[in-house]
Amino acid sequence: MRSAKPARFSKLARFSKGAAWLAVVVLVAVTITFALSRIVPADPARLAAGLEAGPEQVERVRQDLGLDDPIPVQYVRYIGGLLTGDFGDSLRTRGPILDDVVESLPASLELIAVSFSIFAVLGIVLGVVWAYWPRGVHAVLLRVVAVAGAAVPVFWVGLLLQILLAGRLGWFPVAGNLNHEAAGIAEVTGAGLLDALIARSPSAMWEAARVLFLPVMTIVIHNIALTIALMRSSLADQLDQEYVRAARARGLSEWRVVMVDALRNALNPVVTMLGLQLGWLLGGVVIVEVIFSWPGIGLYAFSSFQAFDYNAIMAITVLSTAGFVLVNALVGLIYPRLDPRIQEGG
Repeated sequence: MRSAKPARFSKLARFSKGAAWLAVVVLVAVTITFALSRIVPADPARLAAGLEAGPEQVERVRQDLGLDDPIPVQYVRYIGGLLTGDFGDSLRTRGPILDDVVESLPASLELIAVSFSIFAVLGIVLGVVWAYWPRGVHAVLLRVVAVAGAAVPVFWVGLLLQILLAGRLGWFPVAGNLNHEAAGIAEVTGAGLLDALIARSPSAMWEAARVLFLPVMTIVIHNIALTIALMRSSLADQLDQEYVRAARARGLSEWRVVMVDALRNALNPVVTMLGLQLGWLLGGVVIVEVIFSWPGIGLYAFSSFQAFDYNAIMAITVLSTAGFVLVNALVGLIYPRLDPRIQEGG
C-alpha cells in the first residue's frame, strides 16, 4: 500500500509534465503563426472589405476586426479567445471558424482513419512477410513497392489514379464526397461511410466506399512504403538476436517466437514512425483533399490560404499542432505496453 501512493503521484507528475509541454508547444505555434500573419504584406482588412471598398470602408472594417489595436493587445485578445474555444470569425465565410471546422473535420477524420488503418495494418503484415521470407519474387515486389512508394510524390499518385481509374476506366468518381441526399440517408456525423453504416444501407455503403477509394489509395500508396521497409528491417534485426535462437532451442513454437516475442520488440520503432505519420496526416491531407475536392479540413485550409483568411489559418495551425503533439504523447503511452522494460520517465 505504501508503494502504490508514490507510484500514483509519479504517474500524475508525468502526466502533468506532458500536458505542460503540450501547452508550451501549442503556445509557441500560436505565437509564431500570429507574428507571421501580422508581418506579411497582405491587408486582412482590405480583403475582408472587398477590393472595391474605399479607404473609409476599409478603415471601418479594420476597427471592427480590432486590427487597429496594438499588436500585443491583439495577441492577448486572441489567446483569451482560444482559451474559451473562440477562434474568431472567418473573413471568407463570414461565420465562426469553429463552426466551419466542425463541419469540415468529419470528412477529414474519415479519410485519415480509413487510410491510416489500411497502411498501418497492411504495412506491418507485409513487413513481417518480407522479414521472415527475405528471398523470392514477393521480396522483389515488396522492395519495388518500398522504393517507388517513398520516391513518388503524393500529388502525382493522386493524379495518376484519377486519370487511369476514374477518367479512363470510369470505375470510381473523379472527386467529391458522398451525396447523402442522393444516397437516401441522413447526414448524422458528416462522415459518409459512418453515416451509411448507421443507416444500414448497403447501396450507400458501396457508394461511400467508391468515393473513398481513390483518395484513400493515394494516401496508402504514399505512406505504406516506409511502414513496410521499417517493419522488415526491425523484425529482421530481432530475428537475428540471441534470445530468438535461445527460444527456438528451448522448443518454443515458431509462431510464439516470431509473432509474439520478436514482433513485440520490433514494433517499437514502427509505432514511433506510425505516430509521426498519423500526426502529419492530421495537418497534411491538404494536397489529397484539393486533388479530389474532398470537403475536409485540408480543402478548407487551402481555400483559407488563397483568401489570406488569417483567422482560419491560425485556427488550423493550432488544431494541427495540438493533434500532432497529442498523437505523439499517446505513442509514448503505448511503449510500456509493448516493452515493459521501457519506463515513461526514462
